[in-house]
Amino acid sequence: MARFDQASDAQLTRLLAELERAGNGSHELTRLVHELQVHQIELEQQNRELLAMREVLEESRERYADLYDFAPVGYLSIDVVGRIQDINLTGAKLLGQSRDTLIGRTLGGFLLPQERTRLQAHIADVLHGKEPTICEVRLKADDTADVAEPQTLMLESRREDGSTPPQIRVILSDITERKRTERERRQRDSAAAAAESRHRLVSGLERLSAAATAAFDPQTVLNDLLRVVQNLLRVDRAWLLYPCDPDANEVRILAEATVPGCPGEPLTDRAVPTDGPLRGLIRSALNTSDPVQDPDPRAVPILGGGFAPRSRLIIAVRPEGDRPSLLGLHLCRVERTWNEGDLTLARALAGRLADILDILATRRALSESEERFRATFEQAAVGICHLDQQGLFLRVNRKLCNILGYTEEELLARTCRGLVHPEDHDALMRYIARIGEVTPYDRDKDRSGAQSLELRHIGKSGQAIWCNLTMASVRDSSGDLRYFIGVIEDITARKQLEERESRHRHALFRVGRISTMGEMSSAIAHEVAQPLMGISTYAGGALERLESAPTDVEPLRLALHEISRLAARAGRIIERIRDFSKQHASTPRPIDLEAIGRAAVAMIEPETRANGVKVEIRVGADVPFASGDPVEIEQVLINLLINGMDAMRDTPPAERRLRVAIERADPNQVRVVVADRGIGLSQTEPSRLFDPFYTTKEGGTGLGLSMSRTIVDSYGGRIWAEPRPRGGAVFTFTLPAHRPGHSTDGSPASSADGPLDSAPDTAIGDPK
Repeated sequence: MARFDQASDAQLTRLLAELERAGNGSHELTRLVHELQVHQIELEQQNRELLAMREVLEESRERYADLYDFAPVGYLSIDVVGRIQDINLTGAKLLGQSRDTLIGRTLGGFLLPQERTRLQAHIADVLHGKEPTICEVRLKADDTADVAEPQTLMLESRREDGSTPPQIRVILSDITERKRTERERRQRDSAAAAAESRHRLVSGLERLSAAATAAFDPQTVLNDLLRVVQNLLRVDRAWLLYPCDPDANEVRILAEATVPGCPGEPLTDRAVPTDGPLRGLIRSALNTSDPVQDPDPRAVPILGGGFAPRSRLIIAVRPEGDRPSLLGLHLCRVERTWNEGDLTLARALAGRLADILDILATRRALSESEERFRATFEQAAVGICHLDQQGLFLRVNRKLCNILGYTEEELLARTCRGLVHPEDHDALMRYIARIGEVTPYDRDKDRSGAQSLELRHIGKSGQAIWCNLTMASVRDSSGDLRYFIGVIEDITARKQLEERESRHRHALFRVGRISTMGEMSSAIAHEVAQPLMGISTYAGGALERLESAPTDVEPLRLALHEISRLAARAGRIIERIRDFSKQHASTPRPIDLEAIGRAAVAMIEPETRANGVKVEIRVGADVPFASGDPVEIEQVLINLLINGMDAMRDTPPAERRLRVAIERADPNQVRVVVADRGIGLSQTEPSRLFDPFYTTKEGGTGLGLSMSRTIVDSYGGRIWAEPRPRGGAVFTFTLPAHRPGHSTDGSPASSADGPLDSAPDTAIGDPK
């Protein structure tokens, strides 16, 4: 450009010199040339200014390019579908690609799939608006990059004015670190709020627990608990309503707590009728486990003591052992929006209140149980005592003092062993040892009834007192014995009654036997008369031989031997009659039922011979000894045999048979069956067959079968009657089999003698 100016100036100077040499120039031409020279100077000045401006512009362009490319944010232009038209180096670096590879590619291809829809919505907002629009998107992570989270970019976009087709200018900013910082700050704030909430919660629960143990009276405890709830949640009034049941006709305010000056009347111990708004309030609390912010706190104004509160929070308190209650929290002066911390605290306090209500209910039940125990212990109709392991009385009730005749102080200074009759002392020691050895498992295994012991105590005046003692051991959680509980019942009157009944029963049995002997008297007289007549005959013959002084003494010896035999036979008959009819004590012992059966048949042999009845006895294999009294069981058999014989009076003589079967019923029982071929049971009432004084025999007493049942039942057996299939009746009774080691004398016993000399041979026959 300078060379051009120098050439132009040299040319113009040369032109002016030529004009002056030529001398033919005019003044106008000179002026024109001069003006041209001036313009040339101006143009040269402008040219120099333009060159200076060009240099400035070049420098500015270079500075703008550097500023554009190396700006701290990314700049790019995109079209309406998101294709990149231009981008600076910072933007390319943010997208992780070179600038050349980014031109023409869509911006959405670098985003996470779920972010592409957001970008499209952002572009649509920019195209339809005039103001800059901001959007946050997350980039796809590079497969080779090890990053914990996607990179977050903020897009600040606006449409370029007048651009055709439309272009969008976008500023890209990396806000990943800012997002992380904000998230960490929120986490710190949340952790701090959670710590504060936990501290508030733990402190509140501790205060509730302290209030629950500070007093014993349930009403005082409830009021203190609500006062703590009121302070923790900063409310004007707190109340507890029971029951939280919309179907209840009325509810009651169990307790309340209010701040001083809170408007409204006291609510405690007031019955509140359940109307529609209150039912709705209760249902809303029962339908959720969370606190409920009452949208209409002015409803049910009676819960505010007649004053409508500004804000109300309710929550159902649900103890396990009772119906729910309703906890209400009121703000009377201002409205309040309960935050999450308040709701969490209210939920936790309600749960703790439910636990405390269970504890109070348990405490109340224990108190009532203690009162009932004291009343039962002191007013019981039997004597009750607690004993330690040495038998020392720990506690006695009034009835036991009355039974033994001692005062409470006198009994507490003695032991139970010192009050027992000497003959019963060993039995008591064995009983206490057995109770003390019973484990909780053993007690759970046998719950059929408590074991008891009948023994005699010695009263203060020295008299013997029959008592029924029932003891149980009380153990701790580890199974160690703590003490014994004893229940002592005075059974002296019962023992005396049992003794009288036993005497009466044995007298009745004796009367029955005598009655049986009376029925058999004619046959017995005939039976006894036979040996006596033989004695008389043989004695007369012996005397005649002695008077004639016989030289042969053998006939005389035979006659005397026959006299001795007949006399012995008459004696045995009389002895058996005496044994059968005498009074004696019945004691269970092992008995041989076969021997007793044959003795009974021999006893009634005169009757059976006179009536033409044949008796057959069948004994099964391996029949054990039974347990009972031989005389009484013989009486049962004689009664059944005589009844069977009487029932066959109209039976043809050839069919008059009594069959007796003795067999094992099961491992623990022996069965005796007596079958006849008589008239059967058609003329009797089966339900009354064994009733006293019921009889179908003319002249009968009606005591035989009744006494037979009493005897069999007393030894643990059973007796019954059945029709015989081919006519007649079958009477059966069972007795417990004797178990070795359980007998009184340790050996089987039978009082039955052998059969009489004149007894017929017995045959094996089927009792059916």
